[in-house]
Amino acid sequence: MANCLRLLIACALVGIPSAAHGDVITDWNTAALNAIRVNRTSPPVASRALAILHASMYDAVNGISRSHEPYLVQSAVPSSASKEAAAAAAGRRVLMTLFSREPHRFDQLYLVTLAGIPDGPHKRAGIAWGEYVAAQILAARDNDGSAAIVPVPEGGAPGAWVAMPLPYLLPQWAFVRPFTMPASDSFRPGGPPALDSARYVADFNEVKTLGAAVGSTRTVDQTLIALFWADGAGTETPPGHWNSIAQVAAGMSGNTLEQDARLFALLNMAMADAAICAWDAKYQYMFWRPITAVRNADDDGNPATASDAAWQSLIATPPFPEYVSGHSAFSGAAATILTRFFASDEVTFSTRSDFLPGVVWQFTSFSAAARQAAESRVYGGIHFRSASEDGLAGGIGIGNWVADFFLQPKGNRSRK
Repeated sequence: MANCLRLLIACALVGIPSAAHGDVITDWNTAALNAIRVNRTSPPVASRALAILHASMYDAVNGISRSHEPYLVQSAVPSSASKEAAAAAAGRRVLMTLFSREPHRFDQLYLVTLAGIPDGPHKRAGIAWGEYVAAQILAARDNDGSAAIVPVPEGGAPGAWVAMPLPYLLPQWAFVRPFTMPASDSFRPGGPPALDSARYVADFNEVKTLGAAVGSTRTVDQTLIALFWADGAGTETPPGHWNSIAQVAAGMSGNTLEQDARLFALLNMAMADAAICAWDAKYQYMFWRPITAVRNADDDGNPATASDAAWQSLIATPPFPEYVSGHSAFSGAAATILTRFFASDEVTFSTRSDFLPGVVWQFTSFSAAARQAAESRVYGGIHFRSASEDGLAGGIGIGNWVADFFLQPKGNRSRK
């Protein structure tokens, strides 16, 4: 309880480095997170938008500095062009395309950014280059499968996911073309435990007791953790939460514009692919959620599980299959990129939560935050531990893949 009280008053006592530190990259990142909140964007869609935004700004900036390998667009701009103007033009073009309902917000930020850049040929060249790069990357993501129509999946047998209480969501995301992975199933996990296994019984009993809305054995801290990482509709979403953490880390480190362009591109391409990987597993294995498993335990063929027809999870059950945890995959990928970029996992930082305003949590490592985010889904009653652990491991694998093979320094021959 003492820890909880410390967290609840942390806004007054714990100083958090400013997320925005005078950088056009983080300015447009913040604009994207606000658009995600306003539009109530789902996590996979948010991750795709953030990846497109930051891949575009990275190629725009890097095409001028030419210090690292491009993501997609080869440099065709003078090195004297304004990197700030290029990044702003790319950011505006992407967000105006992906979040077209509120163009005035992006125009305001764009005009403010350009007002701080001296007029002249360098500024004009940067603007033209940034718009060109964004157009190329947006075109490359056309018909990437994100808008495909996929038939409603069927279930019904014990262990099979049942769409309750809402219809299924985004089954096409299993088929979205990855940003970095060779294929959507490149990091597919091995699958959930069999219903007759000891592991399933352990997972079942844990989430039944810890994740219940009423009568749970959760501690007060565990309840706070579940809500802190919930990141539901109308928030910055799980990938957005990790972008906020990255802003804090970048501000603490004093990143340059070029460093932020690369960091946020790596981070968001890894999380976009983590979403694709997670949704591939979800619709491959079609495993039932705890709410269905607990209410129908009498039908699972396992005498070690007991049903409870009135059981409810603490957090509302999302409308898509259980295995694996998307939160865990996002978190594993993000923590790995941040660790690799800053060459250390042992970084002390604090982060807030849209879902639980007024609470601040402090961590001493990126991996600790990722593990807590993964465990939060068990405390919330919407994931079995196997799904959280396997999702985390898959995200870590994707994060290392992206860090090893993308946006490498010029001359680095380590390629995929």
